[in-house]
Amino acid sequence: MQLKDLSNQLGISLGSLQNFINDFNIELNFCIDKNFNVTNQFIAFSEKNLDFLKKYAEDYIKEKTIQEIAQTIGAKEEDVLNFFVNNGIPLDVAKQMKTNVSSFLIHSFIGGNYLFIDEAFPQIQDFSAKNLIGYTDLYFYMTDMLDPFINKNQLQNWGIAKPVGMILYGPPGSGKIYWAEKIADMIGYKFIHVYNDYLLGNFSKSKTAFSDFLSEKISQPKTLLFIDSIDKLLNSENDVRFFPETLELIYSILRHIQKDNQQELFIVGSAEFLSNLSDEIVNPGRFDLHIPIFPPSFEERKQLILHHLTADLIEGSPLLAILKNQNALNKDFWAPIAAQMKLFSNTMIIDFTQSLKKRLYALYRKDEKNKNSLSDKILFAAFNEAKGKLTQDYLKRCAIFIREAKQNVEQDFPHRLMELEIDLDYYFGSKEVPINKIGFKQIEEEPEIDPEISIEP
Repeated sequence: MQLKDLSNQLGISLGSLQNFINDFNIELNFCIDKNFNVTNQFIAFSEKNLDFLKKYAEDYIKEKTIQEIAQTIGAKEEDVLNFFVNNGIPLDVAKQMKTNVSSFLIHSFIGGNYLFIDEAFPQIQDFSAKNLIGYTDLYFYMTDMLDPFINKNQLQNWGIAKPVGMILYGPPGSGKIYWAEKIADMIGYKFIHVYNDYLLGNFSKSKTAFSDFLSEKISQPKTLLFIDSIDKLLNSENDVRFFPETLELIYSILRHIQKDNQQELFIVGSAEFLSNLSDEIVNPGRFDLHIPIFPPSFEERKQLILHHLTADLIEGSPLLAILKNQNALNKDFWAPIAAQMKLFSNTMIIDFTQSLKKRLYALYRKDEKNKNSLSDKILFAAFNEAKGKLTQDYLKRCAIFIREAKQNVEQDFPHRLMELEIDLDYYFGSKEVPINKIGFKQIEEEPEIDPEISIEP
């Protein structure tokens, strides 16, 4: 049984079920298995709490005033109003606005008790082996967009053909390659990364080889071709010179697969901005699916830090011992520093964890008996190193991305876009506050870095 089948059985919308899972931050593996089927655990929960889910679904489809939200959840209007003001909505705007944000989600933030959800789906603390951290809303959005691949009867029953091409757009380091690989896994296609080395430069010998390579892939079943930075490749104003034969071949592929809905070739390109692509490229029947890849949210940053710190570690690892001794294997331990990582990309978070691990290793080599080596000084040294990529240029790119995402998918990601705008305003709308201590236990000395360990100042 898939989630849409469960929604039909329960008599509530698929969208409300998806948003319920996302709003209450329920781990996807509690709800959906690898074959996109609903777990027995979530079926049992849904049947037991059907009355609440129906109330949630009824609330989900409404645009609500502050007064209506307060009435639905039995809260004070002042508390509901303060929720929006604290999340960056001007007071005069909040008083007059209507919103589709779930009343029950707001209730959970202002003190509402949803213990029955917490007990049914306890928060997972071990993120080391997870292949999807957060991004529940994006996952469901993608499954909806990719439904013609997943459900084979879409064309016959609804006349909805499989998309030909997709653009993943987002700021540098947001994880576009990761999501392209995830999409291939979701639809059961083989992932083929077309590297720009094939497309750029004076590679006269590789020109024919690349043409042969792409021509071969056209005829292979269930193949996803990923072309990185396709906005640079297909931008007529770009100064970079590509092989004319390569460009012609790509256009030929697009023309070819437009003619045959049964063709099992899917082309996914990445871009920073949709505005860099011509209308010819994004016309229906070509790259007509556009998926935003967001910088991680605050909640996702906590999870990602813990994931990248602990992935691939063996039991008995000195690093695990240090983290355990400091209670740092709990994602909420990382909340203070994650809160400072506003608009950090996935790459920046990886940079932070790598720098931190190297610094801890250097300290451990000096004193293997040291059990309190996770100091503020080390944390902020790693933080500041990662923050080096948070340049004015990067922030401007984020601003453009947020504007494009709002134009295209604001109704699908209202909470995420609101948080991104608040984070952006932190840098552009006010003076950035210097970061000092965040409450970690202090150690006076900064470790000396082994010369063999490469860390930039």
